[in-house]
Amino acid sequence: MGDEQARGDDDSIRDGDDHDLLTFSESAIRLRDEIALTEAALRDAATAERRAALRARLGALTDALDRNTRQTDANPGEKGFLDYAPPRRAGAEGEEPS
Repeated sequence: MGDEQARGDDDSIRDGDDHDLLTFSESAIRLRDEIALTEAALRDAATAERRAALRARLGALTDALDRNTRQTDANPGEKGFLDYAPPRRAGAEGEEPS
């Protein structure tokens, strides 16, 4: 479900969103913000269809926060794929042949 569907028709999409990679802490903050917005929208939802859509979004956001928290707790301070170093290629400069 897109952000446009989760937010009410009168809510505007945030223009300030950046689309760079986030650390676990940054993504957790954003997930908690979205959970709070979705919970508020759920309280104000007028139709059963809208409430069902918001409950589904809330479940997905909560699951994402749980996954994020498990990864953060398991690897404190880790940046994950941001620390990725590609494997060395055979015959690369300074590498001894096997």
